[in-house]
Amino acid sequence: MSTGKSKAGREELTSVVQSSLNLGTKKEAEKIIDTVISAIEEVLINNLAQDQFTLKLNHLGKFTVKHKPGIFRKIPFTGESKMTDSKRKIKFVSLGDLRRCEKVEKPTT
Repeated sequence: MSTGKSKAGREELTSVVQSSLNLGTKKEAEKIIDTVISAIEEVLINNLAQDQFTLKLNHLGKFTVKHKPGIFRKIPFTGESKMTDSKRKIKFVSLGDLRRCEKVEKPTT
């Protein structure tokens, strides 16, 4: 049975949470992970109407809600102009060690 990369990552996260909190089973760790993710999602959804809302998670990153207004676009085939829909985007920016690890050292020649 093959496991995808996301499934392997989730299993690794579950085992780290289980060992960090000294939990008896993986089910308990999965329940805690699901609860935390649901709470983050709920906070973001509750504040989706607020432009520039930021949820900072120390040492991991921050989520920022950005509102993008619609724009007029000319449709080449018909020649008419239409207004695009406004959007609310959620952007994630990494912080701390995760951000430092993103940079790849250039080899010196």
